[in-house]
Amino acid sequence: MEDTQLRAKRTRIKILRAIVKKNGSACFSEIRSITGLSTGSIYYHLERMKNYVLKNSKYYVITKEGMELLVELDKRKDFALSTKSI
Repeated sequence: MEDTQLRAKRTRIKILRAIVKKNGSACFSEIRSITGLSTGSIYYHLERMKNYVLKNSKYYVITKEGMELLVELDKRKDFALSTKSI
């Protein structure tokens, strides 16, 4: 995977986790505060995450697909950590 694509994925995961941290619904300033990302970067990535994040009034809400993605990533991470010592 290209370095730019990897950074984009990491950024989008960071945004999803920030929204989850606010109980699945976060305003833009909360996402910016939690992630430390620039305004432009957040808007850029949110625009490309329509399957994972919906805008509801002034809040961004994680979708079922977004939650499933994070659960799957966490399973892989746990598996990788549990097999590391083998």
